[in-house]
Amino acid sequence: MPRVADRLGSMKSGGNALTDLARGIRAWWIIGLLAALSAMAGIFTLPPIDRDESRYAQATAQMLETGNYIEINYLDEPRNKKPVGIHWLQAAAVAIVSDADDRQIWAYRLPSVLGTILAALACFWGGQRLVGREAAFAGAALFATTVLLGVEGGIAKTDAMLVGCTTLAMAALANARGGTSPGWRTGLLFWASLGAGILIKGPVTPMVVGLTVAALVIWERRIAWLKPVLVWWGPLLAILIVAPWLVSIQIATDGGFLRDALGDDLAPKLVSADERHGGLPGYHLLVLPLVFFPATLFLIPGAGRVVAALREGDDRLAGAARFLIAWAVPTWLLFEILPTKLPHYVLPVYPALALAAGWGLVELAKATRWQRWASWGLFAIGAAVFAIFLPYVFITYGANASWDAIRLAGSGFEGGFQLGFDLGSIARVFAGLALFLALAMAALVSDRLRPGVLALTFAVLSGLGWHVAARSGAFAEAYAVRLADQVRAARVYSDVITGLTPDEIVTASSFTEPSIAFSLGTDTRLGTTEEVLTFAEGRDEPTMLVLDLSRDAELRRYLTDPAALAGSDIQPLAERFAALRICNRTLAAGTNYARGTDTVLAIAFTHCAPDEIPLNPLDNEAPNDPQD
Repeated sequence: MPRVADRLGSMKSGGNALTDLARGIRAWWIIGLLAALSAMAGIFTLPPIDRDESRYAQATAQMLETGNYIEINYLDEPRNKKPVGIHWLQAAAVAIVSDADDRQIWAYRLPSVLGTILAALACFWGGQRLVGREAAFAGAALFATTVLLGVEGGIAKTDAMLVGCTTLAMAALANARGGTSPGWRTGLLFWASLGAGILIKGPVTPMVVGLTVAALVIWERRIAWLKPVLVWWGPLLAILIVAPWLVSIQIATDGGFLRDALGDDLAPKLVSADERHGGLPGYHLLVLPLVFFPATLFLIPGAGRVVAALREGDDRLAGAARFLIAWAVPTWLLFEILPTKLPHYVLPVYPALALAAGWGLVELAKATRWQRWASWGLFAIGAAVFAIFLPYVFITYGANASWDAIRLAGSGFEGGFQLGFDLGSIARVFAGLALFLALAMAALVSDRLRPGVLALTFAVLSGLGWHVAARSGAFAEAYAVRLADQVRAARVYSDVITGLTPDEIVTASSFTEPSIAFSLGTDTRLGTTEEVLTFAEGRDEPTMLVLDLSRDAELRRYLTDPAALAGSDIQPLAERFAALRICNRTLAAGTNYARGTDTVLAIAFTHCAPDEIPLNPLDNEAPNDPQD
């Protein structure tokens, strides 16, 4: 045991491998690259995600289409929920690398990738003042590859950029507190990131910063350390970042933005489980072994090291421990108390937990036996759950056949589903899973036998392995959740069927998830079956109809059960379909995961090209194949 202790203790010496990795500009490149790889796994292959991502992306697309960068609208409705910052960043990204008409979701995700990189680098920068360069490097590397940060970094919404702005503000605060001579640049970064955080997601960044400062001032009974950021021009800078747009949107909406954002969006989250996103206190702690993976491998020794630092005589280490506690605990407790809960709510405090984990790794010799075993257990639990969950996702959603799809195909609707699994998809998913499990096992074994930089390396690689196995593997191969993609693919043949290009044909859909609006365009009409049929009946031009059978029992019975035509209650619906001049039919099948229901979409084209023959929806004769 003395030799093991000597080896663990030597990790802080200048010649060890971790010190070499953390040295110079190379460390910054490593952290940034890890964050980029984590965030970018799957951004090119995953479809638009319902519901928030597709709503954000569609609102941004409408800004680009209309040139109105003040108001935030989703189709015909104002979206007065979150500030405009993320939409501006997405619009800039799309304008540079894509086009609003292309509807390429990966372009809208790029600001989230940048937010992930910013968060990891800010964690490294701030952590150096708190726990030292080696521990900060280890913590930032672990943070960059955590499940939750990588997932949010690959989604076109606010949270990755929010944690980037918040971590940068906290890093500036740490440098103001621990720097030898922090200058005006520290104050500039602090107030600029605070203002940017407000423009991204309103009060979250000021809340995290405010709770941290309040906790430290009360705990330590001193405020002088805040002097580098308490500059007279700081609040003015934050106001200049936020106020021009806020005043403009209030004028444009007749005061409706703040009324809706505070009254209809924020307030319900404070008093009830808004949109069924509820949970008991302890929810965030319960999901921590999964969403904080792989940093859980060193979290318990890190927490023990933070607590031990409070009892030691070193004022600097005790101050660092108080800062990490003040950063993490008040915000965490607040979100545990609030009735509305989602895993990403506590993401802005994850850098503090990661820095604690890095600290625990560097000083692993001071960890007790039970702390080591507890961390191994948390890490193993996360790996085991993922080992079950990833193949479950693929097996459940890898194929999209259903009885309704089969019946609809028997009634003359073309293709749209697959009965079995693609062998290539199976190989890719299970190869990714095997790689992830091998790396996770290597991390556990190396931390048990040779703790230090080797364990850190395998832990970080297991985090990257998860992102590849899940987001580039199981999730990307889940064909059943690609309903919007299937509809968009069906629309590709509109020029052959109707004489109109895909961008010209108008679509009316009773499948109303935001992914369909983003995929097909702003002119897509969403509504009930009755509203879709009424819209089609009033048009003499070619139209594509998308009818969601899972939301209309009468329609489902009419289209999937020809014998139902004998029923008098179905006859009016049959007559309406016969009058629509339907000339081509196909289908899409899968799962509406936002509602948790199997879904089959009947897709019909009306008023087709002159050489197309109108078809009765329930003719058994197959329609003309547009590919022939």
